Amino acid sequence: MLTKAPVSGFDPLASGRLALFTGKGGVGKSTVVAALAMEAGRRGRRPLVIEPGHRASKQAVFGVAHVGHAPVDVGGGEHACNIELDEALRDYVADHVPVAALARRIAESSSLARFFEAAPAVGEVLTLQRIEQLMAARAHDGGARWDPILVDFDATGHALMFLELPKVFEGLVPGGPVRRLLDGFSALLSDPTATRLHLVTVPARQPVQETLELHDKLATEHAVRLGGLFVNRVPARPWEGDPGAIDALLRQLDGEPARDLRLLRRAIDRHAAAQAAMARLDVLPLPRVALPQLSTRLDRRALTALGRIAGGGA
Repeated sequence: MLTKAPVSGFDPLASGRLALFTGKGGVGKSTVVAALAMEAGRRGRRPLVIEPGHRASKQAVFGVAHVGHAPVDVGGGEHACNIELDEALRDYVADHVPVAALARRIAESSSLARFFEAAPAVGEVLTLQRIEQLMAARAHDGGARWDPILVDFDATGHALMFLELPKVFEGLVPGGPVRRLLDGFSALLSDPTATRLHLVTVPARQPVQETLELHDKLATEHAVRLGGLFVNRVPARPWEGDPGAIDALLRQLDGEPARDLRLLRRAIDRHAAAQAAMARLDVLPLPRVALPQLSTRLDRRALTALGRIAGGGA
């Protein structure tokens, strides 16, 4: 079961077709993204989760055998895909080289592949190209094939590199398809009706500090509209009474009762530390969603419940 959590009132799925997610590694970002995708599917939309690179986390989260470069149904109407460098390179060449045979020879060149793997920011450009393709895909009814598209970045450094692509290539690429791609991306990032960047953290000292620093950097150096702040794995309050009563009993008891009380006291301390860490986030002008710590194994039922909370309880 999920521990009860208050409804936030903030709905991250209400605006912006492209939702980007970033945060320190290990904060459960992939779980949050998967839960929101399931909530979007529950609402009758066509969600697609994109995972740059091939971390295979979506296979584990959704409980499917394989997630690859092409979107795959992961159940309930949600789809997911990885963006793999070699496949993204083939897509890019196919889009910009009109002769199919020549495009195939270029894409299969081992020396070119090694160059792209070594060159800085090229992987991000190819990722951007793939996202643009998926954004442009249409469904049979003429509407967007994927809505929303949720991008699960590996960590904050990867997300910042992606956001800084237009600056990295400024002056280096004056024209051509890459320039058009970057200009289109800049316009997409700065469009508040299209894109939101959401932050994910956990209620612990170091992740909170990194989140505060990340927010400052994003707010001062990037035009992307920030969305919400998801605080994942918030422990439930384990004791409603006075912790001093526990301390008094511990001075009188020993054996198994004392061990149980010490466990309770540690849970109280963990909850207090989490609340103190969360209080530091009060300075951020972002809607906050507190997601409870799961008290069950991660499955579709738990993700569905978590998605209802992450989506504002709508």
